[in-house]
Amino acid sequence: MKPAYVASLKIQDGAESSLSQVLSACFSTSEKTYSFLRWPHRVSGIQVGIPADPVCPEGQVFSQQGELRWKSTPHGWDLLYLGIQAPPDSFIPLPGEWRWEDHAADLYGSQNRETRFPKPLSHPQDLKVGQRYFRDERTARVHFIALIPR
Repeated sequence: MKPAYVASLKIQDGAESSLSQVLSACFSTSEKTYSFLRWPHRVSGIQVGIPADPVCPEGQVFSQQGELRWKSTPHGWDLLYLGIQAPPDSFIPLPGEWRWEDHAADLYGSQNRETRFPKPLSHPQDLKVGQRYFRDERTARVHFIALIPR
């Protein structure tokens, strides 16, 4: 297992940095990224790129290098970074000796006949995904699982 970065950040309403700015700081423009946005009544499905307007109750952007998750709170945003490269300096590392390892995963949707979701999951047809496990070496427990493109 290889060293990993697990960190968090709180963005207060009216703060200097916005969710869009943090997303831009975490992912380079040359990197292939995907996003998944969630509202109480629907989901976006997996979309290519960083969303132009990421404002929704919950969401995530992922790439081969890392994943950034966010959740709206009454006072702003809570963010969680899971990656194999260090996050921007504004993030606070979570305690632990973090390591990562990749595993295979499978997307189920309209191209698969096996029922897994009530509705087919929208995603690019050529997208192959994997899972990256983030384990704390002190506890030997997997705490987070991130999506990665393969």
